[in-house]
Amino acid sequence: MAFADDLFQQAVTAHQTGDLDAAEHGYRQLLSHVPDHVSGLTNLASIIARRGDTQEAEALYLQAITAAPAHADAHFNLGNLYRRLGRVRDAASRYEEVLRITPNSPAALVNLGLAVGHSGEWPRAVDCFARAATIAPHLPDPLHYLADALARCGRRAEAVAALRESVSRFPDAPRGYQNLGIQLAASGETEDAVTAFERALALNPDYAEAHNALGVVQETVGRTDDAQAGYRQAIRLRPDFADAWMNLGTSLGEQGHAAEAIEALRRALTLAPNPLAGSALLLNLMCSAHLTAEQLKAEHVAWADAYANPLVPATVPPKRPPGAKGRTRVGYVMGDFRSRPAVAFLEALLTHHDRTRFHITVYASPVKPDEQLDALRRLADTWKPVAHLTDDRLAGTVRADEIDILVDLNGHGPGNRLLAFARKPAATQISLFGYPATTGLRTMDYRVTDAVTDPPGSAEELYVEKLLRLPDLGWLYVPPKAPEPNPLPAARNREFRFGCLNHPGKVSDASVETWAAILNAVPNARLVLLAGQSVTSAGALAERFTRHGVASDQIELINRLTATDYIGTYHRFDMALDPFPFGGAVTACDALWMGVPVLTAACRDARGRQGLAVLNALGLPEFVADSPDQLVTLAATWADQRDSLADLRATLREMMMQSPVTAAASYVKQLEAAYMSV
Repeated sequence: MAFADDLFQQAVTAHQTGDLDAAEHGYRQLLSHVPDHVSGLTNLASIIARRGDTQEAEALYLQAITAAPAHADAHFNLGNLYRRLGRVRDAASRYEEVLRITPNSPAALVNLGLAVGHSGEWPRAVDCFARAATIAPHLPDPLHYLADALARCGRRAEAVAALRESVSRFPDAPRGYQNLGIQLAASGETEDAVTAFERALALNPDYAEAHNALGVVQETVGRTDDAQAGYRQAIRLRPDFADAWMNLGTSLGEQGHAAEAIEALRRALTLAPNPLAGSALLLNLMCSAHLTAEQLKAEHVAWADAYANPLVPATVPPKRPPGAKGRTRVGYVMGDFRSRPAVAFLEALLTHHDRTRFHITVYASPVKPDEQLDALRRLADTWKPVAHLTDDRLAGTVRADEIDILVDLNGHGPGNRLLAFARKPAATQISLFGYPATTGLRTMDYRVTDAVTDPPGSAEELYVEKLLRLPDLGWLYVPPKAPEPNPLPAARNREFRFGCLNHPGKVSDASVETWAAILNAVPNARLVLLAGQSVTSAGALAERFTRHGVASDQIELINRLTATDYIGTYHRFDMALDPFPFGGAVTACDALWMGVPVLTAACRDARGRQGLAVLNALGLPEFVADSPDQLVTLAATWADQRDSLADLRATLREMMMQSPVTAAASYVKQLEAAYMSV
């Protein structure tokens, strides 16, 4: 026995000094003499697992457990192996065994919490982390994990309290302030969040994660240049920091730097494949004039192949039989409640659906409750907050609710839950409203559209989904509260003012070149653009026009606007310009609602045909150009017809009110008929 003890000690010494070859040799020599030496089996298994032979490692751990069922280390290490392999249920059972042997093991409680949390059992994870924090008050990790689990359960205030306790216990630990900042930011307490991140950076100026997280908060309060500086500093400290690359790319895209945004997002995806970064990349590619419609479809399909299609289940729910009794169950999935048009569209659906025929469930991921959400909640038959649910759990909820038709209102936009749709929880799944391209998902059965946005015979090849065309428009405009249109400004001024209040990312190089030609062709022309929140980006946008011979005083750049200021700005415009290849939909309608006609260039795919569809519905094809060159000609022609523009300005709102563009009740009837046809 002394000989075996010596062999074991020699192997342990080699193991501790990092000489894994000698340690492995020593453990194997030991086991040749004492095959059931539990510690030898366990330690050898850890080396073998580190080398990547997970099957042998598992066998060694199981041999150790067979030899000594109460050996907690063997159960614990086997649980860790299973967790690394993604076998979280097997991992959880091993940690539970450790707790039967040693009920107050903080490490087992923490790892059990991580395992069950990975499976979406966050309430149980909360219990595990809370016990660990009580048992081991000297350890910071349990409180950090507890806060994260509480937040995932929607218990944000308790998460903040746990982290305040953490920084109180461990005031010199920057990680506590970093995590506190994250939860404060998520609670909308941005000033306190900034303070927390700054404290983390005071303790550790090279804390890349804190630079990145501070940047995210700065972005929310309009300090975009500071935010981008933070992301870049995080990347300098950690060149492989995928999240910082993703945040930088998203921010650059928001400020109109599409090419740089695409480069940064591709870098993020190279470092760490991530469906959210992939969706952000697709949004920026939508703005690019350098991709054909076919290439854009291919990029969406590639996203789906990477992240969504592997999740398609072997069996899917059956379709509702024709003539079945009871109401058809429709579910709307919406993740972006910061968008006024999206919220207004959902409200119109909930208001006008025929509840004798349809039962409506909303799966909502709001940032925080408010009065508007309360009103929406009352309009739905069932309202389910799902922000805290994983995509898998959301899909399970939809399946359990026996939804017949599941409708996505996000596409690849912020807050999307496309990976829930990938799991095909409903027999029929439909893309509606906000995304003028294919989702790429095999499990998205239909896209609601119209014959102008997606012309029959040519558009089908650009989608994975089948096209479900409504008789009028594929979407509905719900007008905001707005003042009456004013008289044409150019009727009393020498200058003629064009405007575009679209997202600055949509102002492509092709748009800049064409609009510069318009400014050079129309005497006394000015252009007002929404420039975002970055001073640096605004200067770069103006410079793009000066390179095309536009005088600096012909361009006026304005920052982000409140809703009231935004709609009132249209009073200053004589005519609006629709960007291309990704044009406006709601923005075009806002201009028209304020009496401002919109000039648009018809493109091949839906992203550049939304303005065309609206103008067609209003009977105004004379504002549609077939090419950028014709757009210049149309702009110059209309700028000379100020009396006609003044007359049109006085009647446009009434035209909108009498058109299918705003006809909510008839739109929902058409949509319901489409639902029943699939």
